[in-house]
Amino acid sequence: MSETSTESKIILFIKKNGPATLQEIAEGLGITKMGVHKHITRLEQKGLISRKIIKRDIGRPTYVFNLTEEGKLYFSNSDSLTLMELLDYVKREGKGDIVIRFLKDRYKILYREYKEKLDKKKLDEKVEVLGKLRTSTGYMAEVRKIGNSFELIEFNCPIYRIASLFGEACSMERELFSKVLEADVENTHRQVNDSYLCRFIIRHRNGG
Repeated sequence: MSETSTESKIILFIKKNGPATLQEIAEGLGITKMGVHKHITRLEQKGLISRKIIKRDIGRPTYVFNLTEEGKLYFSNSDSLTLMELLDYVKREGKGDIVIRFLKDRYKILYREYKEKLDKKKLDEKVEVLGKLRTSTGYMAEVRKIGNSFELIEFNCPIYRIASLFGEACSMERELFSKVLEADVENTHRQVNDSYLCRFIIRHRNGG
């Protein structure tokens, strides 16, 4: 396993599981604590991971590792980062309405694309297909059934910086899901609100 591959897996592990100890990361990836510590140290030096000490009543304190803001953007490419700098500039210049119009147009296009692929399917099938569509565009999505409802979890957010600057993006995303799924959608967790994932609860309309 290459150093870059291991570092990517550590970042992805924390993305999916939240803040974690060396032991938890080692067990999750099937490598030694010493090996994890070496990579964690390198990731800290790169500014991708931070540590927090957790004191216990008995025994030695424990370190818990989490992603920094840069770590959350690890899977973004340099073009995306440059684009976000541009968006930040646009907002500072008071031209944010242009970005909002762009987001609205973007979600109109996504609606047509998703609607075509989800049309005439039952809700469970729609949610499953939606999860695959999201994963194919970088959201690292997982779908789970909870009783009569469904849970859509996204561990990566390709538009994280856009949503950080323009919170309307998250609301538009929830509305998009509700329309294409023809269901009630609740957004309970957002990465821009310091969660390590975005979580949507999907329910049949009218209790159906």
